[in-house]
Amino acid sequence: MEELVAIADQARVGIAPPQAFPKGPAEPNLITRFAQRAEVLGYDSLWVQDRMMGHATWLEPLNLLSFMAAATTTIRLGVATLPLPWHNPVRLAKALVTLDQLSGGRLTVGLSLGGTYLNDTMVDAVPERRLPAFNEGLRLMQLLWTEEDFDFNGEFWTLRNATMDPKPAQSAGKGHMPIMLGGGHPDAIRRSVRVADGWVGAASSTVESFKEQVALVKQILDEYGRDPSTFTVAKKQFLALDDNVARATQRMRDWAGHSIMNADLGERVSLCGPSSVIVAGLQQILDAGADLLILNPVDELLEQVEHLALIMGMRQEFEI
Repeated sequence: MEELVAIADQARVGIAPPQAFPKGPAEPNLITRFAQRAEVLGYDSLWVQDRMMGHATWLEPLNLLSFMAAATTTIRLGVATLPLPWHNPVRLAKALVTLDQLSGGRLTVGLSLGGTYLNDTMVDAVPERRLPAFNEGLRLMQLLWTEEDFDFNGEFWTLRNATMDPKPAQSAGKGHMPIMLGGGHPDAIRRSVRVADGWVGAASSTVESFKEQVALVKQILDEYGRDPSTFTVAKKQFLALDDNVARATQRMRDWAGHSIMNADLGERVSLCGPSSVIVAGLQQILDAGADLLILNPVDELLEQVEHLALIMGMRQEFEI
């Protein structure tokens, strides 16, 4: 009989902390307890996302990461993803490098073009100009993190004799903190391989579509002659762990209806049920080629972070 290998022995496992509060105000004590417990349990990283509008109480990601950085010491901190065209790249570069410095070099930055959500209409970016703004903004941020006294002449931004200090506290081989890009379009995947340190598969994608996307990642890595071991492939995954499948599914629908405003999508792309269902689904994602899982439990978060650590193979006993 083939020996089963624990999920945590096959890939890094990150987890999403409390960020959306559908039923009321934010709970700082819950966030602190969750972040500290995830660190003790051995999770690789804490991951937040950027969402400006919605009926749920959504916390801004960089402030939330700063809050958790102050409560932890070793666990990595990530955002997946920040829609770069929503942001001024100079201000964003400064905010990110400040967070990297204050966290002791623990930040991973996920960037994207931004989706088609209602909140896209609340910013100044013109949709058809998002791509050139993204490309230019990313290049400018990378220069600010690595260069001194440089000039930049772009379509959107112009700088003279520009220097930004401090630089990031860490180096990912290119003199900057790790950058991962999101987006399921083939052009987005190609862009990730060309200019970034990794790619993040969306929580809104199915395992089947993720498998196809990873195949394309591998193909493009080969085209560019990049060592796959230097490029991270991540997958965000909604899940609800519960011995009762119907109850788990309803919990997911309730959460998705409030937090991402689409209960049907939440149910379609999530893993809901007992540990056997969760582990089997995550194993499919690993078999497709992921080397970083970003788990997104939807409720009962202190219990879920413990239970998930158990079934991932991080620890042998349950504790609250």
